[in-house]
Amino acid sequence: MSTTTSGTSGTGVTSNTSVASNDGSIHPAVVTPAAIPGGKAKVAVGTYQRATVASLQVLSGYIVTGMTGNAAFATPNPSLADFTAARNDYIAAVNAAKGNTIGVAVRVQKRAALLALIRKLAHYVQVTSAGDLPTLLSSGFTPQLTRQPVGVLPAPQNLRLLRGKVTGQIIARTKRYAKAGAYEWRYTTTANPTGWIRGDATLSANTTLYDLVPGTQYIVQVRAVGSAGPSDWSDGAMLMAA
Repeated sequence: MSTTTSGTSGTGVTSNTSVASNDGSIHPAVVTPAAIPGGKAKVAVGTYQRATVASLQVLSGYIVTGMTGNAAFATPNPSLADFTAARNDYIAAVNAAKGNTIGVAVRVQKRAALLALIRKLAHYVQVTSAGDLPTLLSSGFTPQLTRQPVGVLPAPQNLRLLRGKVTGQIIARTKRYAKAGAYEWRYTTTANPTGWIRGDATLSANTTLYDLVPGTQYIVQVRAVGSAGPSDWSDGAMLMAA
């Protein structure tokens, strides 16, 4: 999952990363690109490597949309057709996994293949754009990001849980802090209340937990991360996985 890169904004231009709204839709969140030595923007490749299963689908979709018919990137390497095919294979593997061991292994394999093409395409975009921020943004890739420094944040409030559409999924959402750089998540079962499992950190104030045991009651907590470090953990929210 993604974290942010510290730095000083030197452009004032905004870029996009995905955030889930209250109705479950995904939309861009406004952030500030980091200043790069020499005034050049740089692709944030780590954003994709750390992305959740769902976020990687969304972020890679931005790339397909941005690169399609983009005259600034006339000869992408790898080709957009190859990239789109790898993305489609990954999405199909995600949909087919649904908690079975072989399906999860295939999903991991397809994710690695997609990430390899993202790294290669990011290099092409970086070189072709010559670090020009508007050109880089037009590709659909996310530039390195920064947020204004803040002190210790209060523990997140209004943590809500709901079951996902797939067996063994729980979706967690909390109140978004405008100055939070990231959110950290952990979960356990009511049968083992001290056996916390750390989830992936996210840029957005929501996450999805996968491969949970149906019929088991889970406890979830979240904390917000600012420049002074993480907040206290929120109160726990409970829900039985289905």
